Amino acid sequence: MTNKASMCILFRDEAVEVVFIDRTVLGAQIKFMERLPRDEQVFEAVAALMASVEKTPSRVLLCIPREQAMQRTLRYPAMSLADMASMIQFEATRHVPLPEADRALGWSAAPEPDEKQVVLSLVAAREADVRSLVGRFEEAGVPIDEAVPFSSAVFPILSDKPTLLVVSDVRNVELCLYGNGLLQDSQVMSRSMPGFGPERVVTAARQMAVKHKDWLGMEGVGRVLVAGPEPLDADLGAAFGLNLQPLEVPEAFASVEEPLTDALLADAAELPPELNLIENAGRKVPISKRTILVAALCALLAVELLASLAFKTGAPALQRKQVAEEISKVRRRAAPIQRMKDKNREMRRQLYRLDEICSRHVSGMEIWGALSEALPEDSYLQLAYFKNGGSLHIRGLSKEPDRLPELLLESPQIEEISKSDIGKKEGDYHSFAITVTLRTSDEEADI
Repeated sequence: MTNKASMCILFRDEAVEVVFIDRTVLGAQIKFMERLPRDEQVFEAVAALMASVEKTPSRVLLCIPREQAMQRTLRYPAMSLADMASMIQFEATRHVPLPEADRALGWSAAPEPDEKQVVLSLVAAREADVRSLVGRFEEAGVPIDEAVPFSSAVFPILSDKPTLLVVSDVRNVELCLYGNGLLQDSQVMSRSMPGFGPERVVTAARQMAVKHKDWLGMEGVGRVLVAGPEPLDADLGAAFGLNLQPLEVPEAFASVEEPLTDALLADAAELPPELNLIENAGRKVPISKRTILVAALCALLAVELLASLAFKTGAPALQRKQVAEEISKVRRRAAPIQRMKDKNREMRRQLYRLDEICSRHVSGMEIWGALSEALPEDSYLQLAYFKNGGSLHIRGLSKEPDRLPELLLESPQIEEISKSDIGKKEGDYHSFAITVTLRTSDEEADI
């Protein structure tokens, strides 16, 4: 069901069953389920029940009394539903004994399994009777959207397989045969008719099955269901070799005690618009105060949540942006100062290194003097430079490079030879590269 709230009014021989179902996200809920006496006050009673719910149903289904309706099943060569709709009035004139000016028609159609024929289930009633009944409800304040007999209202649910439905009421017994997606046949038997009894009901059911043996096939009737307020004495189940079963309550209401199954089942059915005996005005359902209040609260909650989310996400982002802009401005203003700080820091680092060299190592003049004394006369110094960590690197030429490390170690300013390389010979001289570690001033004092 697509309707959020729906109501079904089912007329029986001596009673009227009314159910109101409200469907929400939490599931379907029965607002009320009443069996009222069928009298002149029933219209106001239904209106009072509907008013007690404080909600107007979006769909109201009226199951008209069975004595007001008639049903015919017709078969035609396969055709489209559009062609079928265009010939309904002509076929009704042939098969419905009612004047065209006072005739309300409803129909449903479905192709046979072999698709060679199309089956038309035609429902008719006297328009004056239907209009009178609908008008009484509308005068009482109960809108009516659909009007069909009960046997036609439940065909979408019962026609999935060959089914015989027996509706046992106080004054009448109705036999309905469903299958192939349609109400295939129906027959109303009055309990007051001469010769009425269980055997008569069984005989009528068998005759109905024989009449439709062409589409029932060898399997025959697949299930026999019983409905209605009165018990049925006829053993129809044994007649077809089946167990007699009651109508099943819709699954959503399986836990309801003593449900009005027939009305609940009719309310749950989705009917084709062509089956409606009255014109659906497409009324607009007013929104209840409760719905407006709930919607307003939901909207308010949504606004608060969105505002909270926007504040939690937008405010920190805005603050970060403002702080970043302020930091950028401060950095631009402080850029000259920072450059001066960097220069001062580099100068202090150089002064510290110079002070370290001056305080820990011997002077440059002493180093050059020591080298001049240590190197033999046949040796020439080409390059000498001081490296970090208190080491001195010298390069030059010598006729006797092998003696140089030993001579250098004799100097009091040199602690050790870190590296000594002898290069290629050029003439009488060999190139050399020696790295020595200098003594600190403290170590020299100890010596």
